[in-house]
Amino acid sequence: MNLPQEGTVPDPRKPKPSNSLVKPITMSTIAKAADVSQGAISSLLNDRDYGIRVSEKTRERVFKVCRELGYIPNDLRAFVRMYPEHGDTCLLVSSKIAGGLSHPSVGLFASAALASTRNLAIALYDEGRDYGTSSENLPPPLANGTASKFIVLGASNASLFKAIQRREHPLILVGQPALGPGTTGVLPDYAAAAHLALAQFIQHGHCRVAIVGGPFGDARLALLNHAISHASQEFGLPMDAHNILQSDLSFAAGVAALDTLLARSPAPTAIFCLSEAAACGVAAQALAKGIAVPKKLSIVALADHTGTPPAVFALTTVVVPIEEIVVAAVKEADRQVRGALPAEGYRITIGAKLCARESCGPVQK
Repeated sequence: MNLPQEGTVPDPRKPKPSNSLVKPITMSTIAKAADVSQGAISSLLNDRDYGIRVSEKTRERVFKVCRELGYIPNDLRAFVRMYPEHGDTCLLVSSKIAGGLSHPSVGLFASAALASTRNLAIALYDEGRDYGTSSENLPPPLANGTASKFIVLGASNASLFKAIQRREHPLILVGQPALGPGTTGVLPDYAAAAHLALAQFIQHGHCRVAIVGGPFGDARLALLNHAISHASQEFGLPMDAHNILQSDLSFAAGVAALDTLLARSPAPTAIFCLSEAAACGVAAQALAKGIAVPKKLSIVALADHTGTPPAVFALTTVVVPIEEIVVAAVKEADRQVRGALPAEGYRITIGAKLCARESCGPVQK
C-alpha cells in the first residue's frame, strides 16, 4: 500500500502557506471543525464502540472535515477508513473452489487483477462460516482494515458480506448477480455463451446434444444451465435429461462422461463441456475409442481465455473472457470507492465470443 507521509496533505486548490511551519492537526482541531466531541472522533478513527453513538451523517461530516484539513492518522486502519481510495483491493476466494489459490482460473484472475490495480490482497473465505461472531474471525484484509474494495470469487456468505457492507466498502461479485443494495454483480453474458455453443451444433445439423455440466449448487453454472435451457427452447432443440451430466468438470470427468454418453441409445453426436479440462477428457477418450472428431462427434468447450486448449484436437470454444471480467470488476470497485455504492443491486455484463476451430463440424451418418 502506498501511503502519503504522516502530517498534513495540502489541498491543491488552496494557496500554499508562505511559512514552512504547518500547524499540526489534532483531535481537538477536528472535533471543533466538525462540531462533535473528541470521544466521537476517537470512536470513528479507531472503529471502536466506546459507548458513543455516532450517526452515519456525523461520520460523513467528520471524515469530510478530516479530508479537507488534510489530516493523516497514524493508524493504518483509520487512514483507510478516511481515504478508502488508497486501501487495498481484496480478492476473496471461496475455500470450496477445488485447489483454492492454485486453481488455474483463480491464478488467471489474480494475475489479471494484479495488472489492473497497484495494491492487491488475496484471502480465502468459508462459504458456510458465521463471520458475525467476532471481527477476529474475518479474513485478514477485512479484519485488519487494510482493504477497502472487495471482489468475490465464490458463492455468497451473508455474515461476511454484511461485515463488508457495514464498513461501506464496494462489494463486487464475480459470476453471480448482485445481492441487493450496495452490491454489484459482474457476469459473463451466459445467454450469449449458450446461444453461441448451441448455434454451432444447429449449424452443423446436430439434434442429439449432451451437456457435461458442473456440480450441483454452483451458482455460476446454475445460471449457465438456465441459459442453455432457454437457448435450446429458442432453437427448438430437444434436450434429453439423461444427456445432461453433473461432474467436477475435471479431465477424468470428461473421460467418464463420454463413456456414459456412448452407452445411450441413440448416443449424442455433439457435446458441450462447461470447462476446458472436461472437454480435453472427452476428446482424449474419443481418440482412444477411435471416434473421429468432428466426423462422428463434435465438441465445444466453455473457456475463460481465447487460447487453444491443450487437447488432442484443436477445440472449438465459447469464451467468457476472465481478463475482461477482472478489469471491469476492479474499475467498478475503484469507481464506487471514489463515489457512492449503488442504491440498488447493480449488474455489469461482459460479452461472450466464439473461437471456431476443428472440433465441431457437420454430423455424418
